[in-house]
Amino acid sequence: MLIGLDIGTTNVKAVAFDDAGRIVRASERHNTTLCPAPGFNEQEPEAVFQNVTAVLDDVLSHIGSAETLHGVVLSSAMHGLMAVDASGNPLTNILLWSDLRADEVARALKQGGEGAALYHRTGVPVHAMSPLVKLIWMRRHWPDVFQKAHKFLGIKDYVWYRLTGKYEVDLSVASATGLMNIQDRQWDSIALSSAGISLTRLSHIVPTTHRATLPSGVPLCIGASDGAFANLGSGATAPGQVAVTIGTSAAIRTVVQQPVLDTQQRSFCYCIDKQRYIVGGASNNGANVLEWLRSALFRSPLTAEAFANQALEVPPGAEGLLFLPWLFGERAPLYDAQAQGALHGLRASHTQAHAVRAAMEGVVFNLRLIAEALEVHAPIETLHASGGFSHSDLWVRMLADIFQKPVVLSGDGVDASVQGAVSLGREVFGLPPLAARKEERLVAPGTAGGIYRDIYAHFKRLARQEVA
Repeated sequence: MLIGLDIGTTNVKAVAFDDAGRIVRASERHNTTLCPAPGFNEQEPEAVFQNVTAVLDDVLSHIGSAETLHGVVLSSAMHGLMAVDASGNPLTNILLWSDLRADEVARALKQGGEGAALYHRTGVPVHAMSPLVKLIWMRRHWPDVFQKAHKFLGIKDYVWYRLTGKYEVDLSVASATGLMNIQDRQWDSIALSSAGISLTRLSHIVPTTHRATLPSGVPLCIGASDGAFANLGSGATAPGQVAVTIGTSAAIRTVVQQPVLDTQQRSFCYCIDKQRYIVGGASNNGANVLEWLRSALFRSPLTAEAFANQALEVPPGAEGLLFLPWLFGERAPLYDAQAQGALHGLRASHTQAHAVRAAMEGVVFNLRLIAEALEVHAPIETLHASGGFSHSDLWVRMLADIFQKPVVLSGDGVDASVQGAVSLGREVFGLPPLAARKEERLVAPGTAGGIYRDIYAHFKRLARQEVA
């Protein structure tokens, strides 16, 4: 028995798998995000930790006594930042990846040229999402908290400390902070100087295979980031294979053997482990765009699924309606926290269904724009889909048609990050690899590619105007 524990932004989930790879028990709790001011997005660390213990206790309580629990492997979201005092008590909430309060700092770093130098040292584009940028903001705006802080942590560091009593962070999560050197895999002296801290105020970097034991005797593996595990869990690990995730946000990533940096700083490069890296881009705008349309703009009584299915009433291209999806600022490919969304080509003949389809297409167009930075280095052959959108036949069809690439879907429907965590766990705890997963489904590109080719060219022109 192995348990994959994923500390996501929206939910915390734990899934127990038996030695044949079958799900024995799954448990999930929702995380509450606080928005005290426009652009501010944070969560209470204690509330997230309580969700972690709740799902873990729930799964453990349903494992039969005859079963052998080999261990628990952790996965988590990236880019969060919080401060704790010398006793490990939180001094702040977790500032999430989506928190934009440090945008002014990011802009100044980029305009002054320091941002490019930091990117080439760390592999992390300079943006308000980055813990490095958040630290500079915290030093300037919360000087008393900054001075009092004993450690600056991400959510997994904090949970790991609460579980084990040790300040440790895995290589994968550390490499997404903007504070770790992508070449030597240690905290970077130049980045630390920019942040105004010493390495003693950060957790100790450990391998993704690092282990500990709970007081109850349950073995733990620190694991990796959700992004790294999504590639491993979806099977997108070979050249030409790209993992695509659309959940609250969206991302596209590929695995490489050496650090790959983009001359235009459009993509990130993070460590998976000592031998591999993920290169890609993450967008602030995914299924949250549809949720905004449903709940805020149209105030629709429909369920999220029924609301999205309205797009089936409209042909590809939404009859001339084009949606720029940057409602929540943007990370890749613009790296502009002030980027704005827009509907282009709106006519009186357009309906709610047109807006829904245009929004879904806009999210995928944006992912294709990110993918162009990846294809500078190597061609994309297949797209491996995961996240909530992979259960939508329509959205998967859009992905295949807009990219004009085949899309691979998991046959078992298991969350890719959890699946990746369990795969690592089998290696760490000395278990044989699982037999081949259930048959994967392949969605080939259809005839709408010609329609989307012209629309995407228009999308690119509008994106350039946004950057300019």
